[in-house]
Formats: sequence, structure tokens, C-alpha cells
Amino acid sequence: METGATDTDSRKDPKGLFLRWDGREVQWAWMFRDSVSQESEFSFGHRAVSKISMLPEVLRALKGRFSTVNEVVYTQRFARTTIVPAIVLKDDSEAAEKWFKLHHAPATDVGLRIRHLESIEGEPVFVEGLDEDWEESVKRSFPQAQGVIQSAVLMQTAISISRQIDVWVVVIDAGKRGADFAASYRGNAVWSGHSLKGDPESILYSVVNAMHRNGVEQDGVAVRFAGLIGQDLHAVFKRFFSDTECLGQSKWEGLKLLSK
Repeated sequence: METGATDTDSRKDPKGLFLRWDGREVQWAWMFRDSVSQESEFSFGHRAVSKISMLPEVLRALKGRFSTVNEVVYTQRFARTTIVPAIVLKDDSEAAEKWFKLHHAPATDVGLRIRHLESIEGEPVFVEGLDEDWEESVKRSFPQAQGVIQSAVLMQTAISISRQIDVWVVVIDAGKRGADFAASYRGNAVWSGHSLKGDPESILYSVVNAMHRNGVEQDGVAVRFAGLIGQDLHAVFKRFFSDTECLGQSKWEGLKLLSK
């Protein structure tokens, strides 16, 4: 169950706070268990950040509001990410950095987050470039917070679905300023990417381009959106794909996935 409420009360037993940053806006989901219904519920919020110097202040305000929450998970949207098979890296952080630089050619050195999906066929390793301002702001207010990679979270959803249907499964978490993608085929991680443009045509282009690079035809693809989407985006994808579906009943499903 979801609710738009953002204030706590005595009936709500806090279970977790999930934070996300898209470069211009902080988004959050507060998960709690209602002491009467015993159901897990979510409330959502977001706050625009016009200057990066405001970011620590926003996190401090959230700390004050959700001070009783122990579990805090955070991530960033539209981040540069690379997938490398575990056998290539062999637990070598320098090799992970090498592959990240090869794929993204960052102008300056960046911190990296590495996530090894050991339970998945091929054991893909996700390597993500970090936004240091976001990292520092979160850790100052929530030292216990656990950082995760958004595309790795989406990939786990894509893999779960792809084990049930024999097509390429693309999970898309679309926002106003971009989108994150993860694709799986028969339980294998096959593609991860992002777009820094949020218009429907740019999001569609990213998916179609990945399909063509992998030799996949449009009738061999199932598209799953992480949450409800706008009519424009839905119309653009329906013109190209026959199998499209929204996962969940709100636009915040991509954020809720951090709780799983």
C-alpha cells in the first residue's frame, strides 16, 4: 500500500528510508509498518536542489524527520555504469577501474562503487562512477547508510522476469531528466545503460540502439516500466513494441525496488 503522507505518527513503525539523487532532485521513500493493519506501507517525497551547496541541508532535514529509522539505503539515478563478468575482474579493484575508464573515459578520477551479483548466471559485476557530493552529504547525515547501484537493482528485476518468458526483458525506470535501463535474457544480464534525456524519443532510442547492437528484433523484446509512466512515453513505446507493461501502481516503483 502507498500513501502520500510524509509525517510520522504513533501507529507507524519505521522500517527503512530509501534515498535517490538524480543530479537536481533528492527523492525518498519511507517504509513503515502500520501497527493496526500490520501492512508495510510507503510514503514518498522529493525536494529540488537548485545549488549543490543545498544538498547537505536537504539531507540534514531528512535526518531530523526520519531520525528513528535505522535502515537507510541510497543510490543515484542516471549514473555511468559498466557491467563486467566476474571472471574478468577476479576481485581486482584496479581492473574494475580500468574497465570503467575504458567504457566511459571520465575527464577526472572518480570514486567507484562495485556490486557483484553472485547469484546470477555469469556473475555480472556492476561498476558505477560516484557523485562525491551526494556520497558525502548522505554519509554526513546517515553514517549507517548503505549505497547500492540503481541499475543493478533494476537488473535483478529484469532477470527475475526473464526466467519466466523467452524474450529479451528490458526494465526501464524513467524520470523527467533521464532513464535507467537493465536488460536480461533467460536469466542472464545482457545490457545496462542510462539516458540523460527524459523525452520519450530519447528513451526509446537508447533501447532500440541496444537491441540493434545485440542483434535483437523488436518482436523479441518485452518492455517493463518501473512504475506508472506518462501517456506520451507509453504511446511512443506502444508504436514500436507489442509487449509493454508497467510494474506497480505509482511512478515511484524504481525507488521502492531499493527496499527489496
